[in-house]
Order: sequence, then structure tokens, then C-alpha cells
Amino acid sequence: MLCRGLIIAHLQNAIPHIFDHIAKDGSTFHFTESWVKKFLFEHLHWSFRCATHAAQKLPKNADECCLEQFLQLALTIHDCAIFHPSFYPANTSTYEVKGSKQVAVLGQDEKRAFTTLVGISAAGDALPFQIIYCGKTKCSLPATTSAQHKEARQLGFKFCFSNTNTYWSTFDLMCSYVLDTLVLYWTCQKELVGAPPDKECLLQLDVWSDLVE
Repeated sequence: MLCRGLIIAHLQNAIPHIFDHIAKDGSTFHFTESWVKKFLFEHLHWSFRCATHAAQKLPKNADECCLEQFLQLALTIHDCAIFHPSFYPANTSTYEVKGSKQVAVLGQDEKRAFTTLVGISAAGDALPFQIIYCGKTKCSLPATTSAQHKEARQLGFKFCFSNTNTYWSTFDLMCSYVLDTLVLYWTCQKELVGAPPDKECLLQLDVWSDLVE
């Protein structure tokens, strides 16, 4: 649950000691899904809503495609003995004030839009974002003096221009993400578990094929 992860990240940065506090009954603070939903509803008046814009339709052979992917992943994991695959989810729903008739979702609006490539490992590690803007020069990117730009850079975020007339990802940008972000993460994880440098790694992508040029 994305909201849960964001709340935990903010608390770990602002008041990390809250996770070590022990209540009178001996329990510690836990972020359950029900607690997150209650918090968002009571403080922000948010409820989980489906997007009001048209979403991608499932193919007629969706079950067959899922089975084929499962078999391919299972065979790859077995043959290469991979234990730390990375997953890249997508969603068309978000939180909004209860009763709202229009629910805005990033990526559905064509005005000043950008693409954010978000990755998470099977171990639960959030990887640095790759943020893609429409344009062909660095002038299309946020100014280096913009709010929290320095912090984003320190966290490993990559701000990229598409070099096309859209804000969609490209083959070159995907290669850049793999080399600059994934390989770095995989290398560190291999060292931690004592795996050889040439150990195979598994990357699973969840994207709309029409958003990749």
C-alpha cells in the first residue's frame, strides 16, 4: 500500500523513535492497512476511489497471458536460482476526498505531465525514481534550485528529458535506468549475500506498451 509506505518514510525521517516506543501493554506501534485508511479518512477525508478516466482494458486472453508469464518467471527463477526479483507495479486508483466526482490520476492528464518510473525489490527496498519530462534539452527539467531538488539527487533520483515530443519512456531511457539504478542496486545486494558478480538477476516490468517509444 503506497500511502502506508509514504507515512512510514516520513515518520522514519522526522520521528524515528516512534518505532521503538513500547506501550503499557508491551506492544509497539504498527501500521496496519486499516489504521492507514482510518488516518487518511479522519485527517484528510480521503477514501480509496477508482479513477474516473478510461483505463486500459484487459485483453481477451488475460488468463492465458498471466499463466504464460508465471511459467516464464518460474522457469527463469528455477534455472538461474534467482531469489531477489524486482517488481514495477502500476495503478489507476488513488485517494481523494470522500464524495468527489472527479478523481485525478497522474499520467492521465496530458497537461504538463511527466512519467515517473518507480521500482521496488522483492525485499521491499524502494529504488530511486527515474522522472521523465517531455523535451529535448535540460531546459525541460526542473531547475536545480527548485524545492528539495538537492535532496532528490542525494537519494539517487534521475531527472531525464525524453528527447522526443512526449513524456513517455524510451528504449535509451530504460537502458539508462537499468545501468544507473538497477545494476548499482543488484551489485550491492550481491555483495551483501555473497553472490558472485555474474549472478543472474530478474527484472519484471509492468508498463503500457503504447507508452514506450
